[in-house]
Formats: sequence, C-alpha cells, structure tokens
Amino acid sequence: MTFRLLLHIKLIAVFSLLLFIAHPAKAQLFLRQLDSLPRPIQFSGLVIDEDSGQPMPFVTILIKNRVKGTITDNRGFFSFVALIGDTIRFSSMGYKKAYLVIPDTIVGTSWSVVQPMETDPITLKPIRVWPWANKEQFKHEFMAAQLPDEKAEIAKRNLEAELLAEISGNLSMDGYENQRNFIQNEIQKTYFAGQMNFAQLGGPNAVPIPSTLLSPIAWAEFVKALQRGDFWKKKKKKLN
Repeated sequence: MTFRLLLHIKLIAVFSLLLFIAHPAKAQLFLRQLDSLPRPIQFSGLVIDEDSGQPMPFVTILIKNRVKGTITDNRGFFSFVALIGDTIRFSSMGYKKAYLVIPDTIVGTSWSVVQPMETDPITLKPIRVWPWANKEQFKHEFMAAQLPDEKAEIAKRNLEAELLAEISGNLSMDGYENQRNFIQNEIQKTYFAGQMNFAQLGGPNAVPIPSTLLSPIAWAEFVKALQRGDFWKKKKKKLN
C-alpha cells in the first residue's frame, strides 16, 4: 500500500469521526454516500508475452476515460492506485491491446494480476530506395556516367584478346570437357588397337594418329619394298 493511499484512507476516517461527533445525522448520510463511491485499491501486476512467457518492459497501462496510468519497468512489473470498476488498457508496439476490468468482489485494499499480451505483427510492404526519381532518370545518369581514366584503362586491359586467350588456356577442363575427352581417347584407342604408339599433333587434345605415318625410317623401308617389287611377289604367290 502506498503512502498516498494510506494517507487518503486516514483522512477519510478522521473526517468521518469528527462529522459523526458533531452532526450524527449528517454523518450517517455522508457514510452512505461514501459507501456508494468506488473504492480505491493498490493495483499491481506483471505483464508477460503470451507465447514466450517472458516479462514485457515499458508496456503502457492507462485507466480508460481517465488520464491516469503508468508503464511497466524493465522487469515487466507495475503498481499504481486505481478504483473498483475501472477499465485498464494495456498496449505495446507489436501487440494487441488488452483490457481488464477491476472487479467489485475484491476484498482488501490491494489486487495483483498477471496480464498476458498477444502478439500482433505488422507486415509492411517492401520499399525500394533509389537515389533517382524514376527509372528513366537512372538510365540517363547511368549512360552519361564516365569512368575515371585509370579505371577505363584497367577495364580495357582486362578485355584484351591476348589476355583472355591466355586465361582461357590456363583454365582446367570442367566436368563436361573431362568426360568428352575421356570418351574420345577411349574411341581412338579402340580404333588404333594393335598398332604402334600414337603421335600427337596440335596439343594434348588433338586426335592421335599412328606414329608410323610420320616415321622417315618406315617410309624409306616402304620405298625400298616398292623398288624390289615385294608387294608384286606377294600378290603372285597368292595367285599361284
């Protein structure tokens, strides 16, 4: 019970006693009128989040139709003087407003509650912030923009054909290229099976050819065989 509420009760008691002694009839009328007035109580409680159960700090608590109220502290607790029958409104950003009526069945001079608050999320439309008023102005500014000379030179060097060719040559094959190269090698091995080792022309990815086609010794032996008529002799033997 607060000091102000206690002092209020004591003053009413002293005034009633003096009035009863001086004017008994008026004192009885005053007491009847006093009984009909709303009784003040010390209203206290804790405001919590309905979902998590966590205390809610800085919730606004007001008495409806009266400019009086308080806010919860950083632990969600509040306490102030209210009257029996008052309608209490609880409000906080992101939560639905809650209302509570102080019942007239309260015995004593204090009452405490635990007030849950239901969340009320607000979905805002997305906002795009542009430094230009519209797309046409952006397009105009973008097309009119001029890069500094040093940046333009860097961009020009990075797009040179020789540099791009060098970068491309140093790049490793991706999965598709590796698969295609493997299958091609397997086909060539099958096609030239039983012949001499292959000779490569045009780099590692070129089509292999039999090494005997490029051998000068093999060509010299071929010419000598033609001069001796070895191929005709073999043909005659087959005819006989």
